[in-house]
Amino acid sequence: MSDIYMIHEVMSRARMLEPQTIPSEASRSARQIMVRARKRARELSQR
Repeated sequence: MSDIYMIHEVMSRARMLEPQTIPSEASRSARQIMVRARKRARELSQR
């Protein structure tokens, strides 16, 4: 649950910062977060 909460927290922060940040930078960080989330989801589903 903490991982899901962390993802929500980061995504909400990213939405708040979006207007101030460069779109390419924001999308890059979002992509990294999604990749990490997918890896974690895969690890959890394998157990």
